[in-house]
Parts: sequence; structure tokens; C-alpha cells
Amino acid sequence: MIRIDRVCIYIIILGMIFIIPSILYITFLDELFALILGGIAIFDSVFNNNWKRYRLLWIIIGIITLYAIYSLTCVHFTVPAGIALDWIIELKTFISFIVFFSIKPQLTAKDKQLITYICFFNAIVIGTILFIGHQYVKMVVSHVAYGGSIIFISCIYILYCNIDKEGKIPKKIILYTVAMLTVGLLCTRSKYYGIYILTITFLFFYRPNFFRNFGLRHAIAVAAVFLLVLAASWRKIEYYFLTGESTTFDPSAIESFARPVLYVTGFLILLDFFPFGTGLGSFGTFASEKYYSDVYYYYGINNVWGISPNTGFFICDAYYTSLAQFGIVGVMLFIWFWVYIYNFLRVLLRKNPVLYRYPYTIGALIICFILIECTSGTLFTQQLGMFSMILLGMISGTGQSIKESDTQKTDFLQKKTIKI
Repeated sequence: MIRIDRVCIYIIILGMIFIIPSILYITFLDELFALILGGIAIFDSVFNNNWKRYRLLWIIIGIITLYAIYSLTCVHFTVPAGIALDWIIELKTFISFIVFFSIKPQLTAKDKQLITYICFFNAIVIGTILFIGHQYVKMVVSHVAYGGSIIFISCIYILYCNIDKEGKIPKKIILYTVAMLTVGLLCTRSKYYGIYILTITFLFFYRPNFFRNFGLRHAIAVAAVFLLVLAASWRKIEYYFLTGESTTFDPSAIESFARPVLYVTGFLILLDFFPFGTGLGSFGTFASEKYYSDVYYYYGINNVWGISPNTGFFICDAYYTSLAQFGIVGVMLFIWFWVYIYNFLRVLLRKNPVLYRYPYTIGALIICFILIECTSGTLFTQQLGMFSMILLGMISGTGQSIKESDTQKTDFLQKKTIKI
């Protein structure tokens, strides 16, 4: 009989094996894996009566489905096919995260060793290509940004798979990982510089209870890290929010740069279509590009280079802009989701800050990685984002198990006390 937890592990292994070719040549893998994982959740619920285990999944599917109904009935900016396509795209990553979060599959020693070897291989291949020259990157992973992301994801899996029973990672593994992350700097992406600085900080300077005894020294350290990340990302921040492709901010020339215009228009959508936005497949998504949305005509940005029907390759370029189609309610739900996850990471530190230091560190880095990526990419809804969230799901699932165990013990003690 096939165990569903082993199927989850096989998906991780296959995902890591094909993570490089999946960018350009096997692009359907994320949908296939999401379909399998969704099938696992339904199978487990129907045949094992584990509906409550996937409660978060049913809630998110329900929310996205309500948005689909809203898009079909209350606003009419795109065709039903565009709404259906966006429904699938938006759910992929959430399904993957929640299934691993709910099932909590455990990696065996052989699983960890195999995944480590695969991830080392992936990082070495991408690092070599980045070193040889960016022109070769286009042939393998399309863009240097994907190269940096693959190296980062490979490194966090290596770190996770080499945590021993005492919660420690061998120093040589940390040094190898840092060396590979350093090679990843050749991707020359500002957002990678930011996550690189955060990773080095968490691995070498962060300690459990860092914020509990927060003083001037800690404040200076946090400010220094923040300034380093800001400095590393400043070119991207300046481009997206201040100047676009020009050297000074000029409101009258806003049509000349596509990405900042999407952010500005997204903000207007939040105000104009309060509180639920313009609906699925209507703005800042692949579906709104494939089935060109009327929202771009509505706001008069259909002639902007990079957003027009003929040059729409900048439409699906930043996940944050797509939140506008969900309105202010969607933005609040997005924030709630990350706060909800982080609470389970905090449980790890409260339970045993020494044993769970590295799982917490890796989980926190994944959250930072996704949130940084969302500023100028849609990795969150792609395979790289999916496998980042899968690992986060496993780590958060551990936190949930600890929380449930502590709650049960507390309830038992209370009942025992009352009985006495």
C-alpha cells in the first residue's frame, strides 16, 4: 500500500531533480505536482475522514472560489477562461504548502542524503553557468534571477537535510553552503543580494532569544543589517518606486516605464474597487496577459510599453501588483497568511531554542525570500516558489505539532486538577 507521506517525499526528490529543466523545458511540473498533492488531500479526507487536517486548505480554496464567483458576477474585466486559469495559478502554491503542513512527512536519513547530493549538483551547475557567462543562462534557465533563486533554494534544502538530532549543522556544510551562496552573487540581482545578507546574518550572527533581551547593541546590529539590505536593493527600489527608467521622478512621464505604472495602478484599484478589487485574472497576472484584461483599458495604460496587448511581458512581473485584483480584503488576507505561518515558527523557539534554531532560521529565511521576490517577480506562483513553500510547510508543520501537543497536555492537566 502506498503511503501518502512517502508520495510527498518523492515529490520533493523529483522536484529537486527537475528544478533546473522545469524553468524552460518542463514547465507543467508545478501544475502536475499541485494536482497530485490536491488529490492526496481529497483522498485522505474521503477515505480516512481527515477533513479537519486540511481545514486551512478548504478555507483558502473557498476564498479563491468566492473571488471567482465575484469576478464572474460583479465585475466583468476578463473572460471566464481567464478567471479559471488564474484560479488554478493562485491555488498551486497554497495547495503544496498546506498538504505538507498538514501531513508533516518525515525525511529518512537516506532521503536527506539523496536530496543533499541533488541540491549540491544543482547549485554547482548553476554556479558554473553563472561564472561562464550570462548568455549561457538564457539557454538553461531563461534569466539570471532564476539562477540565483535555484542556488538559494538548493542551499536551504541542504541546510535543512543536514540538521542533526541535537539541532546542529556541521560547520563544513555551512561553509560549503555559504560558498555556493557567494557564487550566486554572480546573478547580479539586487533582491538576491538582500537575501544573501540576511542568510549570512541568520547563520553567523543570529542567536535564539536575540530579541528577548533587546538592547542598544542589538538595535544597532538590526539597523546595520537593514541598511545593508537597503543598500543592496536600492537600485531596484529606486527603479520600481521612484524613477522607473528615467533619472528623475516625473509624474507626467509615467507612461514611459511599465513596472512602476503597475504599482501606481494597483494602488488606484485598491481605492476605486474597494474592498474586493477587480477580480481574478484582471490585473498583474499571467491570466490577465493571456486573456488581455479590460482593466488596462479602464485605466488607460494599454499603450504603455510592456503592458500593451502586443508587448505585455511586464504585466506578470511582480506578485504584489496582482494583489490589487483581490482588493484591500485580499491584501489583509495575504498579510494574515504570513503572520499565521510565522506563529508556528515562533513555537519552535519557545519549545527549544537550541534544538530548533536552524529550522526556525530556514523558515524565516524562506519567508524573507518569498516576500523579497514578490516585489519584482512572480516566483511565489511558480515551481521555485512552490518548493520553497513545501519546505516551509514541513517546518511550520513541526511547530503545529508541538503547539497541539502542548495544548493537549495543558488540557489534560487542567482536567486532572479539576477532578482532584
